[in-house]
Amino acid sequence: MRPAETSIPSAMFIFPTRHVLHLTCAILLAVLPAGISSAAEDAPAPSNTSPIGIDPFQQIDSLLPTPTESRLASGAPGPAYWQQKASYKVDVTLDEDHRRLKGFERVHYENNSPHSLNYLWLQLQPDTYTPDSPATLTRTWSDSGSVSIGDLQRALTPETFAGGMNISGVKDATGKPLKTMIHQGLLKIELPAPLAPRSSFDFELAWEYAINDIKLLPGRTGYEMLDDGNAIYGLAYWYPRMCAYTDYGGWRTKQFIGRGEFTVEFGDYDVTIHVPADHAVAATGELMNPEEALTPEQRERLKKSDTSDAPVFIVTKDEAEARRKVKTFPQLKAWRFKADNVRDFAFATSRTFVVDAWGVPLNGRTVRCMSLYPKEGMPLWDKYATHSVAQAIEVYSEVTGIAYPWPHCTAVMGIVSGGMEYPMINFNSPKPEKDGTYTETVKNRLISVIIHETGHNWFPMIINNDERHWMWLDEGFNQFVQGFAERAWKRRLGKSGEPSKITEYLVNPAHQPIMTQPDNLKDVGRNAYAKTSTGLTMLRETILGREVFDAAFKEYCRRWAFKRPEPADFFRTMEDASGFDLDWFWRGWFFSTSSNDVEVLAVTRRLLQTGDPAKDKERDDRKEAKLPPSLTEERDANLTKRVDKYDMLKDFYDTYDPHAVTEKKVDRYQKFMERLTPEEKATLANHQLLYEIRIRNNGELPMPLILQLEFDDGSKEIRRYPAEIWRLDGSEFSKLLITAKPLRSVMADPYNETADINYSNNRFPRTIAETDLTITKPASGEPRTPRPGTPNTPASAVPSGDASNPMREHQEELRRKEQAAKKAEKKPEVSGDKKDEQ
Repeated sequence: MRPAETSIPSAMFIFPTRHVLHLTCAILLAVLPAGISSAAEDAPAPSNTSPIGIDPFQQIDSLLPTPTESRLASGAPGPAYWQQKASYKVDVTLDEDHRRLKGFERVHYENNSPHSLNYLWLQLQPDTYTPDSPATLTRTWSDSGSVSIGDLQRALTPETFAGGMNISGVKDATGKPLKTMIHQGLLKIELPAPLAPRSSFDFELAWEYAINDIKLLPGRTGYEMLDDGNAIYGLAYWYPRMCAYTDYGGWRTKQFIGRGEFTVEFGDYDVTIHVPADHAVAATGELMNPEEALTPEQRERLKKSDTSDAPVFIVTKDEAEARRKVKTFPQLKAWRFKADNVRDFAFATSRTFVVDAWGVPLNGRTVRCMSLYPKEGMPLWDKYATHSVAQAIEVYSEVTGIAYPWPHCTAVMGIVSGGMEYPMINFNSPKPEKDGTYTETVKNRLISVIIHETGHNWFPMIINNDERHWMWLDEGFNQFVQGFAERAWKRRLGKSGEPSKITEYLVNPAHQPIMTQPDNLKDVGRNAYAKTSTGLTMLRETILGREVFDAAFKEYCRRWAFKRPEPADFFRTMEDASGFDLDWFWRGWFFSTSSNDVEVLAVTRRLLQTGDPAKDKERDDRKEAKLPPSLTEERDANLTKRVDKYDMLKDFYDTYDPHAVTEKKVDRYQKFMERLTPEEKATLANHQLLYEIRIRNNGELPMPLILQLEFDDGSKEIRRYPAEIWRLDGSEFSKLLITAKPLRSVMADPYNETADINYSNNRFPRTIAETDLTITKPASGEPRTPRPGTPNTPASAVPSGDASNPMREHQEELRRKEQAAKKAEKKPEVSGDKKDEQ
């Protein structure tokens, strides 16, 4: 059980001025029991600036855009806020024989800005896979002296793959051709006349492209070949789509080079997908023609799933396996989907899919949670996937205050390494081994990945941030809320946002500010994801507190639902809704690479010398008795002293007690007490203990200070101090602690909640550190001790975690026992006569 927590204000004794000199309380140093020491280290000169000369508590107004009537100083959308809208009617066909996608689309573009537009920009994301694309040209190569054949194929394929969109028939609504230019994955359409504010423009175009094999050209879209020659298609950014035109940056045309994701507009979609008739399809939006797309039995199963207590198979494993034997199917079937006010559209299709569904009650309606996976995903996907979707739907709706708004949410296995999100649908990779076993790590990863990708329906599918420029606004926020869903699943599932998990990154040379554009990040996972989610965790648990943070975070989500926030909108909203000035935290955690390293320098007990002769003698005698003898004194203990040998050498000072209570001391003390008021006498009679604690901030990041006081009786107490303790001197802080019991030790940040990069100096007195020492026994041919600099661990090292496959080992053990039992059953019984002979 954790000790009770209290927030203690600065403690001090206050006396009337006329008595201060008399009562000085001449605070003396005392030697403390149980390791508390009076020793102190030299402190640097007081300073409230970081090593680069910036006051960490300086306001960040200069780092943020100036508020406007579109984006208010409070962080809310203003009365003049606007955003564009792009709606699509698309007809697309999968050519499975040639792995190509062909489509035709009509776009209705609404100019809600106050500006006239002379041209439109569209993104052609499949152009990422052309040999001359920025993504291909900027891809780096790391020469390690060897390369696998797979890596070599992946390196060479972009140079020869005939990818990219072939665009044709770009016309306006009347059928007149429009002037266009294609440039580095962008399509520019010159308008016949400027598009005035509050007006719209309709145009159409046709396109086709070769779909990439994700084993050779990995990414967020493509097809994945299975061992039997069938494929899973997960198709994203598969159609020409509008670039965003914004109030803060005009046309957002930064090229897609593979890392910074998408900056897109909300719109309405009407999409008809033509695929082989034996395929199962999942997509953004609601299926509009279930009578044509689904069999009567499948429709009945779907209806049953909406009220079932558990997921229901819509397409069974046996049904999917029967389809797989055909491999190709010449007849096509149309699946029509509609989705309103979404920012993108993706779909998955394959004849290999097993499909299950489950209706989850949410705010008086039912959200259909679904999963699609081949038999290769079983037994993992059929047990955990749809439950993971449901977990995310329920938890995210609660944490954000925004109930999931769409009719379904679907998880699909395949085509990505990890996971990828789109409105109402996501792609995920974890799966069991071919023998049907899986490690606990893979199981937990599947649950976490599906929760994460489903959670993206809020960040950025509802709260539509500019991913290409500020990845952390969706990935970091999503990972933060993912932690809620994981903790509500089971204890050991995950620790998203735990401050203790980010410290290794904070001292790594790859550490960069969170505000770094994602394409320039050296370590995306630990920056945009982990550092951001850690920052939100610290805000919630340590800086603001849960109640204040939760209300402010929900206000941010509410304000910016179905709008496009910038970082400044988040920073300002959190301050506006919490009532806290957090500029010091935004500056240190988001705009810099500052880190927190708090060191408990010294803890000193302060004894009040009040002038009471009796108490002073008792205290001084106790101090003197505790002084250890020197080594020389100890060794000379039996030495005969000359003064003991010759009494004539002794005088007054041989029996003088400097601490003795004398009449003069008593009289002086009595006169002093007569001058004190009753309140001042009560203060001196207080039996509380005084300790001075000195804390040094070896980092550049100010953070709240959390102290755990451990007392001689074993009890503990938590005291919390805000980050503003560092506002005057950013390097050192001293505090007078008042306690009722003697202190044994003091620990800073006892729960690892402030991302302290050096935990070894947080306790006073210091403790002996513990680290693991792995035991190995060299196998034949192995060196007895690994050579310095050799990264490989000997194969005979003791394994830890689930580097092995415990499920497989368990099944093998059961098989061995079963075989042994069968062998014993087959062994002929010995007759009674034989037994007697034996």
